[in-house]
Amino acid sequence: MKFNTHSPTSAALYATSHNEAWAIDFAMLDFAAKPLVMLIVDVRTRRPLSATVSHMAMEDIIIRLERLVRRSGRPERIWMDYSSAYNTIEGHFHPSLQAWAQKHRISLTHDRMLLTRRISERPLRDLSASLREKSFTTLMELGHDIERWRQSYHRAARTMPNVNQ
Repeated sequence: MKFNTHSPTSAALYATSHNEAWAIDFAMLDFAAKPLVMLIVDVRTRRPLSATVSHMAMEDIIIRLERLVRRSGRPERIWMDYSSAYNTIEGHFHPSLQAWAQKHRISLTHDRMLLTRRISERPLRDLSASLREKSFTTLMELGHDIERWRQSYHRAARTMPNVNQ
């Protein structure tokens, strides 16, 4: 199993087919509790496959990935930045994440945050706009609204021009 600790090469910057590569990004939402959303985006289509309120705990990340693999099939590789959420202090992927990826025959790749951000920027901007001026009494309510947004964005992305740009 390959665990690439370098950025993807220029040839690997873009996936050539749906579900070939995923990019994972975290963003802090502009609410009082400062919740985080974990966004998993298909690199080719730029569609959000998963958008969930997250605690950035390794177990939470693996549970989300496991559910997504069962629902969507497994990608060949997953791009991640050097976040402490899924890396050791030495900068290596967390052992439990490596074991999960090995079990599913998925390559993990560290990539520059700018590349991951470029892939997730448009959906995150849209999510932020959809949540603007809303208030939620619980994180569960927020999570449900984020999932409704993800489903709506996913459907709308099919008709968006230049969604891959």
